[in-house]
Amino acid sequence: MDIDAMHYQEKVVISGSEYEASRNRSTGQVNIPYTNAPDADIGDIITLKSGPREMSLRILDLSFIQGGTLNIGTNHPNLLQLTVENLTSAAHKPSTQSSTINIGSIAGEHVQVGNQNSQTFNISIQHLAEKIAQSSDPEAKSLLKKLLENSTVGSLIGAGVSVLLGKL
Repeated sequence: MDIDAMHYQEKVVISGSEYEASRNRSTGQVNIPYTNAPDADIGDIITLKSGPREMSLRILDLSFIQGGTLNIGTNHPNLLQLTVENLTSAAHKPSTQSSTINIGSIAGEHVQVGNQNSQTFNISIQHLAEKIAQSSDPEAKSLLKKLLENSTVGSLIGAGVSVLLGKL
């Protein structure tokens, strides 16, 4: 088995020229040995040939390293390191939805706009009882009184129940 032949098993086409390459999918890096520098730049779309498959990659970053191959796996002394984005697989990934909501003016303490979001706010039972007592809503007063008279609620709140009931 030829160890050198295992280093650069893929081919990449840059500006119409084909080069040996190796790709690390987990880091999005493609290494290309060269003698004469390929004409590559950030934003360019290149084609990677891996077995019978071809995929399009966009160059996000690049680095030309003189003597970078150490002549391991190739006769070319220099190494072009590319950081790439796989454009071929991007079409098969789920897209994220974003909504644009234009609102003229909103007034209020708690406003919720958007999808799949929530609001959390805390209020003390004393504050709730005071606000309901100040209101002119007999149904709210009746419901709160019924809640406070419940034995489970009474055992949780304790002696404070009688004070709260007195406010209603």
